[in-house]
Amino acid sequence: MNACGGGQEGASTPLGQTLSTEAAPSAQSIVLQKEGARRNTAELEAIAKTGVLPKPFEGPLLSGAAGSTKATLDPTPEPSAETKSLLESKSAASRTAVYRFFNSQTSAHFFTTSVTERNNVRATLPHMAYEGPAFYASGSAVPGLSPVHRFNNNQTGVHFYTISETERAHIAATMPQFVYEGIAYYASTLAGTGYTPLYRFFVSARGFHFYTSSQSERDNIIATLPQYSYEGVGYYVLGSDWQTPVIPHSGVTINHCYRAGSNTLESCESDEAMALNSQQDGHRASINPMSYSQVVSAYIGTFPFSIPLYFPRTDCVRDNVTGLIWEGKDLTGTRAGTLAYTNHADGRAGDASAYVNAVNALALCGFNDWRLPEAEELQSIVHFGLTSEPSINESWFPNTPASFYWTANDDAEDATKAWSVRFTNGTASTLIRSASFPFVMRVRLVRGQPWVGSRYLVTTAAYTGDSANNAVVDRKTGLTWRRCLQSQIWSGSACSGRAGQFNHESALANARRQTGWRMPNAREVGSLLERKLADRSLNPDAFPGAANEVLSASSPWISDSTYAWQAYGSDGRLTANERRFLYAVRLVLVEP
Repeated sequence: MNACGGGQEGASTPLGQTLSTEAAPSAQSIVLQKEGARRNTAELEAIAKTGVLPKPFEGPLLSGAAGSTKATLDPTPEPSAETKSLLESKSAASRTAVYRFFNSQTSAHFFTTSVTERNNVRATLPHMAYEGPAFYASGSAVPGLSPVHRFNNNQTGVHFYTISETERAHIAATMPQFVYEGIAYYASTLAGTGYTPLYRFFVSARGFHFYTSSQSERDNIIATLPQYSYEGVGYYVLGSDWQTPVIPHSGVTINHCYRAGSNTLESCESDEAMALNSQQDGHRASINPMSYSQVVSAYIGTFPFSIPLYFPRTDCVRDNVTGLIWEGKDLTGTRAGTLAYTNHADGRAGDASAYVNAVNALALCGFNDWRLPEAEELQSIVHFGLTSEPSINESWFPNTPASFYWTANDDAEDATKAWSVRFTNGTASTLIRSASFPFVMRVRLVRGQPWVGSRYLVTTAAYTGDSANNAVVDRKTGLTWRRCLQSQIWSGSACSGRAGQFNHESALANARRQTGWRMPNAREVGSLLERKLADRSLNPDAFPGAANEVLSASSPWISDSTYAWQAYGSDGRLTANERRFLYAVRLVLVEP
């Protein structure tokens, strides 16, 4: 379909069989396929409204299955050139190209993530014109993403793809000529930061669908190909700014765990620490550890023998876990780490907003989209495992005073205040926008898309006594949270019973008894705080009735192990108090 252009803006398949290209689909077939489209649209609308994901059908993943083309599909799709670079090191964990072919015998298109299948089709099927990467998806299951199912029409040899579980079941039940092959890849049922709409068309005269993530290609088809009936957004694929939803570990080490009856930290590998709880913060030190890299400034030579050059760490640093790029700090000059600012957000001299404008005018590291970070973003580079100040990795972030740093978050209840993060210890609190001594306020800028879109998806996770829909998947962090506090039970629509109050040791002991669940660390529990909410700091739809609770974290306060971390659902603070004090507990799944 040359009129559609190429695949840019961007398994099994009997692709080589003799095709029935002349016979039009039956009227009943057209009706059934249109009904499938209606179900897909209705399902996406329901998910957007309720946040509840349907239970996915567990089909085989085609990137690791044998196909009827007799191609051996590869278990790990070939990374694109961009994923081979440090510039895309974070996304490379899951984001993979979906390759597109045009079938000149049917005028339909074929899509695959398998490099081996792609190469086999190019080598053996001359009627399949390769058009390159069409869009990007995930080649593996990722929290918040849903499987995209692939069918083969054995009457025509063309393929059909849907993310809708109701449409999948409808096609399987009513159209026997559509043979289910498995999961083609994973995508999203919802929009959000890093997601791109995949537009869907139906050619009723030929009985096949076409998909594109290119808005210009969509508009061109609508304007010039009336036989292509536009069905709207089929689902959402992964854009160039998509990041695997994950949160960096706190930095607490394998030597920082508790045993029962003691406030002294010891090796997490000790029998006593394991007996209290084998999922303490220190036990998970190797899972998503904090990781940084320099930002590429240029290349010398010709690929594949080119050599990268890097910006100095005093200019910018990439967080390999979150994908954010952070401003570095100079020892002296206009970007010195020792400079202090107000936070009136009006561009006045000496204000953080004026500094943002100045750095963007400099095009630091080649970028002009620097901004103040959200509090949660700034806390993502706090190192909770240090006993010395500042609480940050000084090797990657030199010239960082142990001080307060402004964020972009306003105090939702007091317009004269804004949120700050303290790099003496990692706590978050609000301060007067005109703050001066002793509250000397610094600034560290960031670039990267802040999260927008629906954040939580409702799901079901095994927990004794709970009804269905008792958990939520955080699309931003990839964590799956229990909706009720400990000692409460999920009734199906609300939490019943009184929330329990636990000291830190009893909270760890309680969590150990809940199979598959654990206490969150300081950074994880802090990620729940939505500081833009005026009357509460936890999402009320995801966590009904959760106002004003103080949530305990598994993380010790390294400087004084008689203290541990808590997140304040009443006002959004993240701080530490004595372990003997009683707080509520909200559990997170051990595995996403």
